[in-house]
Amino acid sequence: MKHLNMPNRPLLNFLLIALTLLLVSACGDSNSSPHRTSVKILHVNDVHSHLDSDNVDLTLDGTTTEAEVGGMARVASLIDALSAENDNHLVLHAGDAVQGTLYYTLFQGEADAEVMNAIGFDAMCIGNHEFDDGDTWLAGFSDQLDAPLISSNIEVAPGNVLEGKFAPYIIKEMGGEQIGIIGVTIAGKTEESSQPSDEITFKDEIESVQTAVDELKAAGVGKIIVLSHYGYNNVQILATQVSDIDVIVDGDSHTLLGDFSPYDLSNSGDYPTMATNADGDDVCIVQAWEYSKVLGELDVTFVGDTLGSCSGTPHLLLGDTFVREDADENDYTVDGDELAAIQDAIDTDDKLTITEEDPTVAAIIADYAQDVDALGETVIGEAGEDLLLSRVPGHDYYGVNLPLGSDITPVVAKAFYEMDPNADIAIQNGGGVRTSVNSGDITYDTAYTLLPFANTLYEIDMYGSEIKQVMEDAIENIAQGGSTGGFPYAYAIKYDVDATQPYGSRLSNLEFKARGSDSYVPLEDGTLYVVVTNSYTAAGRDGYDTFATVQQERGLGTDTYLDYALSFVNYVESLTVNSEQLMKLPAEDHCIKSYIATPDATDNL
Repeated sequence: MKHLNMPNRPLLNFLLIALTLLLVSACGDSNSSPHRTSVKILHVNDVHSHLDSDNVDLTLDGTTTEAEVGGMARVASLIDALSAENDNHLVLHAGDAVQGTLYYTLFQGEADAEVMNAIGFDAMCIGNHEFDDGDTWLAGFSDQLDAPLISSNIEVAPGNVLEGKFAPYIIKEMGGEQIGIIGVTIAGKTEESSQPSDEITFKDEIESVQTAVDELKAAGVGKIIVLSHYGYNNVQILATQVSDIDVIVDGDSHTLLGDFSPYDLSNSGDYPTMATNADGDDVCIVQAWEYSKVLGELDVTFVGDTLGSCSGTPHLLLGDTFVREDADENDYTVDGDELAAIQDAIDTDDKLTITEEDPTVAAIIADYAQDVDALGETVIGEAGEDLLLSRVPGHDYYGVNLPLGSDITPVVAKAFYEMDPNADIAIQNGGGVRTSVNSGDITYDTAYTLLPFANTLYEIDMYGSEIKQVMEDAIENIAQGGSTGGFPYAYAIKYDVDATQPYGSRLSNLEFKARGSDSYVPLEDGTLYVVVTNSYTAAGRDGYDTFATVQQERGLGTDTYLDYALSFVNYVESLTVNSEQLMKLPAEDHCIKSYIATPDATDNL
């Protein structure tokens, strides 16, 4: 009988066990190492037709310095440079592309659309101000844009002009992986303050995002970005209540994230801000301030369909020219060693980026700027007399010395008061108004030379005692060597100023005139008033500390997003319609009833 040679059984068992472990290990590696996808997100929000750069005061190398900041040509340039670092990149706009400058006044979104198309956005969320001129305007703007508009909580009635003009979300393929981008628009503000028709319904923001998430998940898309125009505080709540979202790129609240405190800019949180979604997974939240001043750069890694990591930089886009004031408060352009010190300070912080303008986008803006410049010569009204500019009463300012201070600054305060029907009182810092207005024609140029900064009208609820305190703060700031530009002027309130008194006792006999009344009554310490000021001082700058502290204690005020120069334009035009001229305030309405200067000529008071 022939015998077959069988393998050694212990050896066979060992080999079978080893093979089994190898297979299990291989399967385990596959499950524990899902595909990693790296995506760079470049984003802006709340540009508001600020295609050009703005002048912003920063503290650089320890000194207040006026810098040229932002502009869409710089945004385009940095997007090109950063996009080259990762083929998987998204360029996103979180809404409010329009409204706020003469580029919109004159071209009604055409200039904004051409610039956006040249940059190449992948998607834009609909912002509340996209509805300011109604459904038909937004439909036309959508037709001009190459980028898709998205919003998941806007419902359009059949047959409306906006039907089919936007989607709740889009799906982008990056490195062979699908990424969903969901839009959401702040509902209440858009319904109440903009002009959507009755055929537009705004649904609950959180519920709408979750519905869109569920649809994407059902379609096999698990990497999800929310592109929102909802506001920084709101999206932090939304993040916790929606499942399966990874990143929120936000707008609406004009929030500056990242630590910019060394440059005297107020920020509201970290870039990125981390939250946890309804599943307990991390969510990255970012926003990029306003007016094309910042380009957000967020690097995201997905591990499978979950956020693995995120980090990034909010780039404050700077020009290479800087202006300071000398000891006599005359402007000069910085050069030499002083300029080198500024550049060294910028080089130490990745958040500060001196950026050249993209020539293609700069040329597009320049073409429109020619017509904007021509519009600047358009007459909007007439000044019936010279309205001279001063800062501190009784002190020389560019050869002007007025016993009760500026003629024009209280008129600017009145313009803001008239343009904001919610306001009880308007307060304007003297340095925010930059020139006298002479008798004769008033043009757009006049208004934008008078008020050249990128400020908006900002409302703060304040008790009478706090209104006195904030103006005391501003005067004390001058006493401590701060700029005379902080001197407080106002409308619908008037007061005596004795600069020889100590801090807290310089203002007295404060009187208030209620809207619609011709008479003044004492300002009541315990009564709550709505104060309108400009967004610069509202942040506590120029010595207006109490503006900041009351918001820290009771919640933020309300940014109307009304451009302050355009508000003055609208005020002058309203005078013209009524055949009235721009005039000094009557003596009984001028905010400074009397002023006593200090005997020390060097303290600026």
